[in-house]
Amino acid sequence: MMHDFVPSRASRKRDAARILKELQSFAAFDRWMDEQLADLVAQWIHTAAPSSHRMRRIKRRPRPK
Repeated sequence: MMHDFVPSRASRKRDAARILKELQSFAAFDRWMDEQLADLVAQWIHTAAPSSHRMRRIKRRPRPK
């Protein structure tokens, strides 16, 4: 039966290595995207509504413990 297939140990290692590489690649892309978005916000924040500046300050404020 088709669902009885059990991948070999070598196949599982290759799959794990591929998944790890993809996760690392995504993490690098995610950091790059965050930087790009931060640059865009910095470039265009002056065109936003005045209350949007307040929200930005609120998000940066550390929460009391």
